[in-house]
Amino acid sequence: MSDSEVNIGELAEAEYICGWILDLCSKEDRPLAMLELCERRRIIVNLGPMLWQSFGAVAGLLQEVIDVYPAVSANSLDDQQSQRVFAALSLFLSMAKHPDTGVLLMRTHVFYYLMPLLRLTQKTRPIEHVRLSVLIIICGLLKKNTTEIICYTMAAELIPQLLRQLEHGSSISKTLSSFILYRILDNAVGLKFATRRLSRRTHLIHTLGRVIHQQTLEPDPRILQHVLHIYTRLADNPESLEMIQLHLPMQLRNGFFCMDNVLSYDTVKSDLQTLNEKVAIKPIKCKYWMAFAPEFKQLILDLLQRKQENPSVQLIDAHGQFTPRQVSFFV
Repeated sequence: MSDSEVNIGELAEAEYICGWILDLCSKEDRPLAMLELCERRRIIVNLGPMLWQSFGAVAGLLQEVIDVYPAVSANSLDDQQSQRVFAALSLFLSMAKHPDTGVLLMRTHVFYYLMPLLRLTQKTRPIEHVRLSVLIIICGLLKKNTTEIICYTMAAELIPQLLRQLEHGSSISKTLSSFILYRILDNAVGLKFATRRLSRRTHLIHTLGRVIHQQTLEPDPRILQHVLHIYTRLADNPESLEMIQLHLPMQLRNGFFCMDNVLSYDTVKSDLQTLNEKVAIKPIKCKYWMAFAPEFKQLILDLLQRKQENPSVQLIDAHGQFTPRQVSFFV
């Protein structure tokens, strides 16, 4: 085949691509155009910038997402709707992963349009495809992990949705959600936001504890690795550290996941060692510590010492209060 024939073939393909991008503005031609572009998104290097710079293309894709909101509210997304929104989300992913358009897409507050798709609770195949597509887009946007991107995730209240997926989602959803959560907390701004309020810390740490208990029954090395990294990162915050010291699951203290008959990953021993070194109980520090009576200070220190000697001892109840059984030891 001569060079001229190759150039003619490439030119014809480029004309088709441009035509499909223009068809994204038409409601009638959009489904076929999305399908054709979605099938070729891996071989079109600059598809993200081409979509971003084409008039009406992003608006057309966004309209596909908005059109499924009624079905999302009724939790009744069918196969046809799922395929269309999946194609639109795949093209959004091309823009999110490209270094020139990822941040620009973020600045359009695209998170606000994607969050309703994460609230789907059914576990049917069409809904799961849409849910995974949204999580993959977020992974692509967090590729750079800049403070600006982290701020957008916090404004969209992404962390509660991630925690729900981490606890109730499928195995792949849990893996992606735990990875995204770690990427957010790995940033200093994300860690400060997630641990600033007691309610946020409580929700986060209690959810992680339930995930560890799930891992005891159905271990998944990828999820376990991300959750251990999240625990280790949270331990860098003094207020979260105090809560982790009281609520760290026993399986992370007694080496359960290091046993030969438990499915795990290669570096689990070193990760657990790092976590337990950080969580080693230290003298409690609290902004109201100096206001406590000396007898009550000693009571707390004795309780923490007992917790260190026997991690299975439950010091506080579900409401954050000292249990009468433990207090009776010192009365």
